[in-house]
Amino acid sequence: MFLRDDSLWLKEFDIRNLIAKGGDIFIPACDARDPPLQPSEINDHILVSRRDTADVFGNYYSELSKKDVKACMKLLPDDLTKVGKRGCNSEMLLKWIVDERNITVTKLGQSKIPFQRSANVKLPDGSNVPCFHKFCQSRKHPLTFTNESNAIKICKQIDWKKVFEIK
Repeated sequence: MFLRDDSLWLKEFDIRNLIAKGGDIFIPACDARDPPLQPSEINDHILVSRRDTADVFGNYYSELSKKDVKACMKLLPDDLTKVGKRGCNSEMLLKWIVDERNITVTKLGQSKIPFQRSANVKLPDGSNVPCFHKFCQSRKHPLTFTNESNAIKICKQIDWKKVFEIK
């Protein structure tokens, strides 16, 4: 399992549900995300890999340092240009590596891999407010929240000026 250090688990997780499915790696679909993922991207926030493909991700940064990442950029569609082609973001780089290695990706509903990327914002009084800073949701098998996680808001929907009493 490979995940970003800002991942917040919200429910229990049963890896047997993944093992029973086909594919080499399992990622959240994030197909109801706002803004949506581009066709040249796959979610790179969390990834569960079968043992025979785990080395690709365990050595991911070493492998990237040896690659000509401009080759990824050449694969971007023309509608992703701003006075010339832009560089590949981390989600594009992951898709490029996965495609290059012919790794089969299984995209799952968010409730099957129940996490969100989060932040823990320290307030002036010393308390903390958790919030989701990259909210990923899926159309099929969406993540439903428990009472505890219902209290967590999406960061960009919080009125931070009001929270910090900024005028």
